[in-house]
Amino acid sequence: MKVILENYCGLIKDNNLKSKFTQKGFGFKKENNLYIDLFECLYFLEKKKISIVDKNNKIIAKEKLENICEKEITDFKNKFLVFKDFTENGYIVKDGTIFGFDFRIYKKSKSGEHTHTEIVVDVIKTHKTNAITLLKSERLATTIHTKYILAIVDKDQKIHKLKIEKL
Repeated sequence: MKVILENYCGLIKDNNLKSKFTQKGFGFKKENNLYIDLFECLYFLEKKKISIVDKNNKIIAKEKLENICEKEITDFKNKFLVFKDFTENGYIVKDGTIFGFDFRIYKKSKSGEHTHTEIVVDVIKTHKTNAITLLKSERLATTIHTKYILAIVDKDQKIHKLKIEKL
């Protein structure tokens, strides 16, 4: 199934694919269209569920899409590893910038309905981080009634998830 890369999102025109993605919690609607973000584009391209094309219907190779992602999203490789980990463990992963985090995480619902954000995640690539930033992030997560996870990607690309909460 072809997905058209447009404005750093994948536009899905095929109605069957739209239906499948919507039912599984992927993508977002905008002006009666369904789009998937760059993380989802690369994820489903790797899984061979879609092909990515430009506006002229020319295929965009995985390497070119990765380059686009890396230019558009800071620390894309580490964030993609975390995105993939949560997705493959049965969660729905959405962009978290509206709350000031890297990702919003939802549990999959049987009916495909939108549920409350379960977890918010920040991705870092070192065990060193600013304590004030952690405190602010934890406070914000508490305010919006979610769990705060700090996902640390080490040099071996292993993900360490730390739940940050007040005692």
